[in-house]
Amino acid sequence: MNPEQQSLSDIELDSDNSKKPYNLRRQSVNQPDSWNICSLGDLLELEYGTSLPKKERENGPYPVFGSNGRSGWHSDYHIEAPGIIVGRKGVNLGIKWSDKDFNVIDTAYFINSNTLNTTDLDLRFLYYNLLDFDLDRLKSGSAVPGLNRDEFYSETIVVPPITEQKKIAFILENLDRQIEVNNRINKNLEDVVQTLFTHQFVNFGPYDDFEDSPIGEVPKCFDILDMGDICSTRGGGTPSTENDEYWEGDNLWLTPKDVTSLNTKMVFDTTRKITDKGLNNSSTKIMPKKSVLLTSRATVGEVVVNREPMGTNQGFICIQPNERVETYYLSCLLKNKRPEIESRASGSTYDEISQTSFNEIKLAVPPKEDIERFENRVEDLYEEIYTRELQNRKLESLRDTLLPKLMSGEIRVNDINLEDLEVDNEV
Repeated sequence: MNPEQQSLSDIELDSDNSKKPYNLRRQSVNQPDSWNICSLGDLLELEYGTSLPKKERENGPYPVFGSNGRSGWHSDYHIEAPGIIVGRKGVNLGIKWSDKDFNVIDTAYFINSNTLNTTDLDLRFLYYNLLDFDLDRLKSGSAVPGLNRDEFYSETIVVPPITEQKKIAFILENLDRQIEVNNRINKNLEDVVQTLFTHQFVNFGPYDDFEDSPIGEVPKCFDILDMGDICSTRGGGTPSTENDEYWEGDNLWLTPKDVTSLNTKMVFDTTRKITDKGLNNSSTKIMPKKSVLLTSRATVGEVVVNREPMGTNQGFICIQPNERVETYYLSCLLKNKRPEIESRASGSTYDEISQTSFNEIKLAVPPKEDIERFENRVEDLYEEIYTRELQNRKLESLRDTLLPKLMSGEIRVNDINLEDLEVDNEV
């Protein structure tokens, strides 16, 4: 505990609203009665992270955070949890929370209970307040933009009494924890699917009659085929970004960045969408739902199944399974084949695998009836994953709607039924 901590009543407040907090200005609302306006510099100290190069880290249970979030793990820690990580350098400055003791490298700041200047500020409330904070307004520098600490300190926030802070934090934390629970369950379900696939079609657990083949010993009932024998492929494309008539339409359009930000290997929405005119004036085509989409350049080998029809940019091989295989079997197969897919990628600017090289990959393909039994077995698991992803989308939308309104006092905690926000802890 910081020995110099004081109560909010001891902090000189900006009572004349000459520096009205950004969220109040943005939402055109007045501060509620009994809420105080305080400068961040009066409330806290931003502490610098320390140098911790990857070569000096020993794998362990303690996360290592940088400007954009977690960047690794270490066997020791230098900051006691809970704490907030504030990005300091780079284009994308993130705000992260850690329940575990943690490390912060020198591209970020941190805040924990020892860096607060008041006893009347709830750390979790502060975290959500900073999530609603526009850090980009405070960046300076040209080559490597960074967060200006003095500018940060001079910003003001509106602070309710500590009891109301805790209630606000409770509401938002419960939403986040439900999202986290769903993500953990979905990861477990995807691990179960891949374990079933590996047992049956990689380790050949159910089979006992084998023969040699060009790719090693396989069950006699398997066929040795090329990838091109079990699917058809095509590439994607990008409409001209200079033509506004091609964008902000109704057609989903996937990019590798969308894929790498997913929590599961199932996609049903995209960041950008294109119009019919954009679709007709580019090489992208709409893939039917339950196609398999493989990132083919830069980040090679990420696999997703689309639950809605969508096109992609040129960073994908878009795969349509034929009658020989099924969608989820194929997606598991590609995940298992990722090392070979990556090894086939090459290029001067960035690694990329061509459709030709992809289609030449040799496979041991089980009998059709075995694939169908596997598909039937895992389909319910993927439906559960999909249902929880849809639930998370609603929870995220609710959280993102509530966050700025709770932080400004536009919505008060007494207006919300807390029982509706209880977390399902089933994992």
